[in-house]
Amino acid sequence: MDFRDKTLTCRDCSKPFTWTAGEQHFFREKELINIPARCPHCRSARKAKLGLPDRAQTEVTCAKCSQQTSVPFVPRNGNPVYCSPCLTSIRAAEAANASVAIAAP
Repeated sequence: MDFRDKTLTCRDCSKPFTWTAGEQHFFREKELINIPARCPHCRSARKAKLGLPDRAQTEVTCAKCSQQTSVPFVPRNGNPVYCSPCLTSIRAAEAANASVAIAAP
């Protein structure tokens, strides 16, 4: 399915915000049904009001390009950690290799 950025209106502040193609892909992948009703600012304000903790970010160095990036988890077990562009390219390469392996008899 082809995802395109969509402009939505926040339920709380009535300001427009963009629901990106990547976020839409994530929703489809996780089988989430409801589209976001609040902009990121109002969403985080609502979480704070409810007493929900912010997602902790950890500063790391990308294992492929050595660029500093932050990730929403604490790296463990010595596994490599990648920045978003490198992770995207690695996943694309793995998908291409998997499709070639499936096509070959």
